[in-house]
Order: sequence, then C-alpha cells, then structure tokens
Amino acid sequence: MEYYTALLRELEDYAACCGIPIIGRAGAELLCQVAVERQPKQILEVGTAIGYSTLLLLAAVPEARIVTIEINRQRWEKAREMIIRAGAAERATLLLGDAGMLLSNLDGPFDFVFLDAAKGQYLDYLLKLLDKLSDGAVIVADNVLFRGWVHSEGFVPRRYRTLVKRLREFLAFITADPRFTTTVCDIGDGVAICTFRRGIR
Repeated sequence: MEYYTALLRELEDYAACCGIPIIGRAGAELLCQVAVERQPKQILEVGTAIGYSTLLLLAAVPEARIVTIEINRQRWEKAREMIIRAGAAERATLLLGDAGMLLSNLDGPFDFVFLDAAKGQYLDYLLKLLDKLSDGAVIVADNVLFRGWVHSEGFVPRRYRTLVKRLREFLAFITADPRFTTTVCDIGDGVAICTFRRGIR
C-alpha cells in the first residue's frame, strides 16, 4: 500500500504540472469508501485519464479486476505505465478509444462503475450499460453538479449550457427511474452514488 501511495503522489504532481484533471481529495475518499463497503469483483471505469482513480480503486479493493477506458493516447500510455509499476497489470484491462463506441461491446456484468469522462455523455454511457450491470451494482459519477450550475436557476455561460442540460437529464433519470436508488453528494464538483436493482419496474 505504501508503494501505491507513492505512485499516487507522483500522479498528483504530474497532473498538477500538466494541467490534467483528476478526482479531488474529498471525492477520492468517498469513491474509496464506497468501493470498500461494496467490495466489487468487476469494476468498470469510464475515463482513465492518467490512472489516478484506477490505482485508488485497485488499492481499495485488492481482489477486484478493473476495465478502464480512455480516449487520449498520451494519458492512456501514462496510466498503463503506472499500473504496470504498481504490479497490477494482471488485474487491469486498459482500453484506448471512445467510450461511447466501446461500451456496447463489453461483456460485463459489472458490479461497480465509475463515470469520470465526458460529462455530457453520462446518460448515454449509462443507457449502454444497463444490460451489463449486476443486480445491486453501484454507479459513482463525478462532477455531476458542474460548478454548481446543474442545481442552479442562475445564469449559465453559453458554452456550457448543453453540458449542464445533459447533466440535468442524467440526474433526472437516475433519480426518477425506480431501478436506481440515488444519493447526490455535495462534495467537490458533485458526486452521484446510485445502486441499481434489476427487475424493478
């Protein structure tokens, strides 16, 4: 675990130096807490970036395997390097490409999903995963409140209006659909935690 901690600190420095967004400290603690509580066996991460949250999840649940997707080759290569250095290559499958294209081809079932990629695509990602979720699967989605604008009735800059609209649609879906039990935590930029129950209408 100490070696994981050293790698995570290295990635924090790398992210700060290169301007790469990674999950904040409070969000990371919540993500790990939920993972430890649920003890998933098969994890799906949408949005690897440089592998920071991937390593967090692998460290939090030592028995788990993870499939993680990243669209940016440079970031994917950095994540791959760090996962190999962590000695976790056998537990991780790193896919390079557009999650919107790749999700439909995954086998599943997954009992833990972490969404941390293109925020405007969260609902599309989730809909493509519905038949790949195990009963009781947990979905954690980061940045769902996006600068507070998602729950605000105030002014949203034009460049972000479509993104905010889509995040509102995602939150509306996971709070209204009876298959999901959802909590939205006002941590960082907002974290949604959903539990999926198959067979509920």
